[in-house]
Amino acid sequence: KKLKLLIAEDEVIIAQWIRMELQDEGYEVCKCVTTGEEAVITAEEQHPDIAVIDIHLAGEIDGIDAADKIINSFKIPVIFITGFSEQNLFERASKLKPAAYITKPVEINELLSEIKNVTNTL
Repeated sequence: KKLKLLIAEDEVIIAQWIRMELQDEGYEVCKCVTTGEEAVITAEEQHPDIAVIDIHLAGEIDGIDAADKIINSFKIPVIFITGFSEQNLFERASKLKPAAYITKPVEINELLSEIKNVTNTL
């Protein structure tokens, strides 16, 4: 069974690049979304194995709040990605005990490594 991933990233070009790279590695990407609300809805409808979520998302709720709902409601592990290193955001995100925290620019090998680490715990 292919591992199914959700990508929540408001920079569409980055999201599509991550999707392409993950699909090339044999993963299924159920959807790429740009808002926190879409991430939560997609997690509920698609039941991905892992969610890759940018901390800064468009919409009413940011990536951290979306991840909080996804982790607590659906028990889906989250890998955060962010271009920001603001301490308060890192502390908010860390409270959720994400599977990983990757800073941009995303190195695909780092993301693949973190996905494999999460896979080993599923």
